[in-house]
Amino acid sequence: MSKGKKIVKRIVILLIILLIICGIVLFVRSAIRGATQSVITRSDTCGFVKRQDLTSYSSFSGQISSSDKLMVTATDPTLKVSKLNVKVGDSVKAGDILCEFDSKKLQEKYDKMVKNSEKVQGASQHSHDLIVRNYDKAKSERETMISKAQSAYNTAVSKRDSAYEEFNRMIDEYNDLYGRQIDAYNAWANTEEGAHDKEYKRQVLDDLSKECALAEKNLNALESSLPDLDSAVSAANEAYSAAVEKGDELLQSAQDALDDEKYSLDDDFDDSQLEELREKIEKCTVIAERDGVVTELNISEGSVPESGNIMTIENTTDLIVSGKVSEADILKVNEGMEAEIKTSATEDRIIKGRVKRIEKIISSGQAKYDTGGYTVEVSVEEKDSGLLIGMSASVKIILDRRDNVLSVPYNAIRGGENEGYFIYVAIPQENDMYSISKRKVSKGFEGDFYTEIISGDIDDGDIVLTDPMGVSEGDLIPLSVPEE
Repeated sequence: MSKGKKIVKRIVILLIILLIICGIVLFVRSAIRGATQSVITRSDTCGFVKRQDLTSYSSFSGQISSSDKLMVTATDPTLKVSKLNVKVGDSVKAGDILCEFDSKKLQEKYDKMVKNSEKVQGASQHSHDLIVRNYDKAKSERETMISKAQSAYNTAVSKRDSAYEEFNRMIDEYNDLYGRQIDAYNAWANTEEGAHDKEYKRQVLDDLSKECALAEKNLNALESSLPDLDSAVSAANEAYSAAVEKGDELLQSAQDALDDEKYSLDDDFDDSQLEELREKIEKCTVIAERDGVVTELNISEGSVPESGNIMTIENTTDLIVSGKVSEADILKVNEGMEAEIKTSATEDRIIKGRVKRIEKIISSGQAKYDTGGYTVEVSVEEKDSGLLIGMSASVKIILDRRDNVLSVPYNAIRGGENEGYFIYVAIPQENDMYSISKRKVSKGFEGDFYTEIISGDIDDGDIVLTDPMGVSEGDLIPLSVPEE
């Protein structure tokens, strides 16, 4: 082959190689451009790192009502309304007359019963006087009987005691005489015969012997009478007991008559019936028991109530909002939790509330498959809230909160507990481009839209990608950043 043909062939090969290289370069650039375009398409949302207050809440819709409702009822729903003084929406004060029922027939029946009562009371008083008189008589007879028996017993005891005292005295006297007699005998016996005083001592002995014999006779006579005196005391004591028993029987009989009168019921008249009728007449004039607003009225003047509940009065200064909290949130809600209340009437104004009551049971009238939730009552804490009964309201129950914490949108956080959490921070570059920096973070409290970041290389105001897809550390992408 000639030298010129070899040179041409080499040039052709070089051109082919150059074309292949250019094709490869164009392909790579096209692939890179496509990949970048794909990143732009999938990663055009972002948000900001913010230092703010975070809350988590459970919300529900409900209606403003009063926590203090008074259901006014009719004492006798068969009576006709003779006068009606209020209408729905009227404010009333405690003691105001709300309405009056026709009490004419009740009054006539009451007057008739009063007349019968007077007759019955007259007869009853006469009977009572007789019973009291008999009781007083029985009491007096009992006292007289017991007094006589006591006097007889005292006399018998006195005679017996006097006899025993005399008996003891005579024993002492006899013992003294007997001792003197012994001494006189010894004196006489020890005197020699022929002594000039022996005869005298004999005479003294004889006199003492006679006195001693007489004393012994009297002592024996008194001693023989003592058993009779003892028997007389026993008999007097038995007579006293019998008198007490008899007197008690008489008095108990009279007391039984008094008790029978007290507890007996008269078939023709009963004081309790008269009192009940009087109360019914009084209640025909229906009086407001407390201040409030008439929110429901079920009667009209000249008509007979269709039900026992004739009207409802509600306290407008103590308002609540009732609504349903979902099954998923009900165990997070506790009494006393703060709440925020808003209505269309008060626009963007937030009214403070607090959880007052939780019905942690589905009502019997609610089907098991009903997912409406559990009833929760939230009290309106602001007395001058401007809210009115019947207004619709939306309520947020604050389940938890963190104040002034660094946070990012909840959908900016990637990763998991095992591999750790991270976010993509977009750093501004030239020509409205942003470089992507992957930052490790530790998350804390999770609010409803933002999550607290408790550690990580981020600052307030940093731009972070939300829902990032197809991006990596070091990527350079265009980004549409919203106004902060």
